[in-house]
Amino acid sequence: MKRLIKTAAFPVAATALALGIAACGSSGSGGGTSATGDTLAVVQSGKVTVSAEDNNFVPQTITVTEGTEVTFINDGRNQHNIIKVEKTPFQVETSSFEPGESFVWTATGPGTYRYYCSIHGTATAGMSGTVQVVAK
Repeated sequence: MKRLIKTAAFPVAATALALGIAACGSSGSGGGTSATGDTLAVVQSGKVTVSAEDNNFVPQTITVTEGTEVTFINDGRNQHNIIKVEKTPFQVETSSFEPGESFVWTATGPGTYRYYCSIHGTATAGMSGTVQVVAK
């Protein structure tokens, strides 16, 4: 937990202390590798789930290692699809992604893969997401 210390006698020291605490960050029990300047999100491995909810992919952006199994689940009340953008190696048609259905893709090569639901968005707005794959 971060705490700001206010003191009239030592305003410079208090500011330096507060900046030092902020720079260190907080220690949490996340257990994952933190995101760096090279990744879009915390790097995950193994099995990762992306939920297609009504009008959103949750989480919208994930970063995974090669070999990670990414499961897309339609947890919404509406139909969805997954439309690839440019070099994205996966796509799911609406007829295969009704509410309650899922699609599994194994990340095989490094890259940044964008996708969207054409029912609730476009490649640049609305219901869209990104999977970033990094080398193990």
